[in-house]
Amino acid sequence: MPIDQHLPAIAGTLAFLAISSIFFAARKKKQTTTKQRRRLSFTSVGLGLGSFPPKSNVKEPIINAALYFDNNNCPSSEDVAQMIIKPLLLGYERLSHVPDLDNRICRPSSHGDGTVEPMDLIRELTIQGDEKLTNETIVEHCQDCLGAGRDDLPWWEILIINNNGSGPSACVIRVHHVIGDGLALVAAFEKLMTTEDGKPIHSPVSFRSSAAAASSSSGSGGKYKEKGMLSTIWSLIEATGHALTLGATKYDDDTTFSRMNHAQMKHSGKRKAVIFPTVPLDFVKKLKSAAGVTVNDILMTAVSQAIHDYCKSQGDEVLASKGSSIQCRGLLPVGFPRSQDELNDTYNAMRNMWCMVSCDMGVGHSDIEDRLRHVHTKTTEMKEKPRAFMQLQIQNNLGPLIPVSVGQQTVFDTFSRHSLVLTNVPGPTDKCLFAGKKIKSVQLFFDNLLTQVDLISYAGQVYGNIVFDSDQLPNSEIFGQLYVAALAELAKRLNIDVPPGVMKDVSES
Repeated sequence: MPIDQHLPAIAGTLAFLAISSIFFAARKKKQTTTKQRRRLSFTSVGLGLGSFPPKSNVKEPIINAALYFDNNNCPSSEDVAQMIIKPLLLGYERLSHVPDLDNRICRPSSHGDGTVEPMDLIRELTIQGDEKLTNETIVEHCQDCLGAGRDDLPWWEILIINNNGSGPSACVIRVHHVIGDGLALVAAFEKLMTTEDGKPIHSPVSFRSSAAAASSSSGSGGKYKEKGMLSTIWSLIEATGHALTLGATKYDDDTTFSRMNHAQMKHSGKRKAVIFPTVPLDFVKKLKSAAGVTVNDILMTAVSQAIHDYCKSQGDEVLASKGSSIQCRGLLPVGFPRSQDELNDTYNAMRNMWCMVSCDMGVGHSDIEDRLRHVHTKTTEMKEKPRAFMQLQIQNNLGPLIPVSVGQQTVFDTFSRHSLVLTNVPGPTDKCLFAGKKIKSVQLFFDNLLTQVDLISYAGQVYGNIVFDSDQLPNSEIFGQLYVAALAELAKRLNIDVPPGVMKDVSES
């Protein structure tokens, strides 16, 4: 009998197990009175072993958070070692230990005499050039090894790039994803940073609540209290079926933007980044309020419009023929919230409690207001359905029961059917000091199998970039201008004034 005929039963069984696990976990948490080391989750182990099959040529999953400084005001390696790395080594087991993937634990490092010194986790480069050279240098080193082969050092480092030319210098915090996700890492690093007047840094309320909002209906809380048990069970079954079949869905349409995605997709080893023009966060919030949507909806709409306009500029025949019915989906990382006690726990603060959720980007729409309505509908659906929760349950409960190669192929099948990964991280609202020096601006870079768009806000500005195969997108330099032009067009439709700086970027496009 074909396996698809068994899917309802499989989904129902997994949904039952998921519901049971919620109550069991809650009961166990109440019974636990002493702190214990938590083993590496299957998600963490998978990230350490490699999420994709070896044939796809994808290297390590490394988070690269770039902090930019005026070229004569970059922190010294000594200050970074003492003010940033030393406290992290003392405060977090996963940052001072080495992953033991076979035993699903973190063990002490055997580096040298068994002691990891802060300077061991610093590399320093000197360049001379403009801002473009600084960013090219960062992208060039995005895939430098952090795992095995580094004399048994912990799987992270800080790369200091001193620019003696006209461009900014940078400190790049490079962390292997096996150590933890964005929520965990931000919580750790913000404790070591201050505002310019020395006050502690706290992530905006929306940062933690955004993760909660995406998963508020996941589990025993959220909107399911209003729906009743039967409705909740059915929603979990639907979500389980969605997660189990995502890797078997139709491939995204073969546009100029997506045509590298297919069953034989392979990382070429060549990556390029286009930096987006910086946009005032207050401007984005005005658009959000006028449209009655979220900041994330506005930014997703701008990216979707940029993809549409890019394909149109390249004379894309698929876009011309299919129009609004075109399929172009993004994978959106969803992080699950955790308590302050967990974030302060030496052994358990660092963890991977996140998953990818699929979202259609509405690229085929020709009108930007139609596009915004489409995006808002899809993101609302993400919040109302427990797909993220069930995806995480399947990763950590079903994943360990299947061979590693099967798990890697499943991840590959899911990614290769999508067109991009899109992240949006709200950061500190005020200018910050890092090792005593003022951070001028920020960027996130992640070299993935797919094209990746990373957006991050900092001190009232929204920064962003797109990282892609350098052979994939011809005339890629226009993408940033198309993104900001989309925001300007949306402002025109909503009767919102466009800031002069944004208008300047639009006029140059």
